[in-house]
This record gives sequence, C-alpha cells and structure tokens, in this order.
Amino acid sequence: MIDPKRIDQAYQALHRVLVEARLMALDDEPTAKIAEILDWAELLPRHMAAADDKTAEFQDTLEAIVEKDSRFSHALRAFARTQTARW
Repeated sequence: MIDPKRIDQAYQALHRVLVEARLMALDDEPTAKIAEILDWAELLPRHMAAADDKTAEFQDTLEAIVEKDSRFSHALRAFARTQTARW
C-alpha cells in the first residue's frame, strides 16, 4: 500500500508514467527501451496493492524509471508533491 495521504499522488504518477510510455511508442522509440521502462512501471501498481507500506519502494521505482529516461521526471515530481490539484 501507499501512505493514504499520498495515494492521489501515486495514481497521478502512475498515470504520467503510462502516458509518457505511450508517447515514446508514438515517437517510434526503440521497443527495448519502452519495454525496460514498462518493466519498472509494472511494479508501481504492485506497490500500491501491497498489504504493507510500500511508499518508499514506490518512490524508489519512480527514481529508477527517471534514471532510465529523464522524460519521466514529471511523474516523480507528481508523487513528491504534498498536495495535488484535482484531475
């Protein structure tokens, strides 16, 4: 699970990762690069659904994604926010 105070940020970060990955595909990025990003991204919902607190692991996963491609930094920033705007 994610700290309940940060669940909205977690959903927004996950959404941003998926949208950015889709943009990579539309921009004809190499399939292997997109697959590597998605390998990391598939961990995000698992962290959210875990029975124990996985907030730190969620952030670590986002950081790993950003290390692979800095275009995903907006997803990490979305998770780091203390308050989020309504969608």
